[in-house]
Amino acid sequence: MAVSEPADGTPPAATPRGGRNLPIAIGVGLGLAAVYLGSLVLEPVVFLVFVAVNIIVALYELDAAFARTKARPPTIVAAVATPVMLLGTYWWGVDVQVNVLYATLVVGFVMVLASHEVGHAVSRMAALALMLVWVVVAASSLGLLLNRPDGHWYVMAGTALTVTNDIGAYAFGRNFGRRKIAPAISPGKTWEGFAGAMVTTLVMAALVTTRTVPGVDLVPALVLAAAVVVAATLGDFAESLVKRDLGIKDLGGIFPGHGGVMDRIDALLFALPVTHLVLLAFGI
Repeated sequence: MAVSEPADGTPPAATPRGGRNLPIAIGVGLGLAAVYLGSLVLEPVVFLVFVAVNIIVALYELDAAFARTKARPPTIVAAVATPVMLLGTYWWGVDVQVNVLYATLVVGFVMVLASHEVGHAVSRMAALALMLVWVVVAASSLGLLLNRPDGHWYVMAGTALTVTNDIGAYAFGRNFGRRKIAPAISPGKTWEGFAGAMVTTLVMAALVTTRTVPGVDLVPALVLAAAVVVAATLGDFAESLVKRDLGIKDLGGIFPGHGGVMDRIDALLFALPVTHLVLLAFGI
C-alpha cells in the first residue's frame, strides 16, 4: 500500500530501517545505561533493587504473552521471588538460588492446584518454571558477581562485553551480512554479524577488560569474551524463538525505540550467568 503525502506536498519522513526511531532509541538507551551504571557505582543494594523492578516488569510482559496460549502462570510468586533471590544471592551466595527456586515452584504449584483449572495445569507450571529459570535465576547472577570483592567491576565487564557484542553484530551484520544463521527464528542474524561480534568483543576484552577488571588477565579475558558472544547470541535466539511461537514482534513497549524490558535484556540473561561461570572456572 502506498503511503500518502501530506496535503502541503511535503514528502513523508523516512522511517528508519527496522521501524525504529533511532534518535529516540539512542536517547532512551543512554538514559537506561546511566541509571544502570549510576546505581551500580552508588550502592549494590540500590542497583539490585533497580534490576529487580525491571525484572518484575519483564515477568509481567511474559505473563501477558503467555496469556495468548491460555498458559498463564501464577506470575505473582515469581515477582515476589525476584528481589528475594537477587538480594539473597548478594548477601548469602548461590544456595539462595536453589532454595528460592524450589520454594517458588512449590508455592506456584499450590496456587495452580487451588485454582482448579486442571485443563492447563501443566502448561501453567511449565510457563512459571521457564520464567524462573530464564529470567529470575539468570538475573540473580548479578548478585553472585557482586558477592565478590570489587564485584561491580565484574558486572561492568559482563555488561560491557555484551553491549560490544550487540554493536559488533549490528555493524557487521548490517554492512556485510549475507548468510543467515537461523532465518526461521531470527532472519536478521547472520554469520558475518556473529563473526564481527566475536572479533569486536575479543578486541574489547584484550584492550579494555584486562586493564580495568581486577584479576582478569589476557587468557581469562579472551575466554570470557568468546563465551559472552556465544551466550548473548543464544539469548537473542531464545527470545526470538518464544516470540515466533507466540506470534508477536515485541514482548512489550515500555521503552520507546527499544520494545519491552525483555527485548532489552535477552542477551544479558544468558551472558551474565556465563560471566559468573567463566570467572569461577578461573578462580576469580
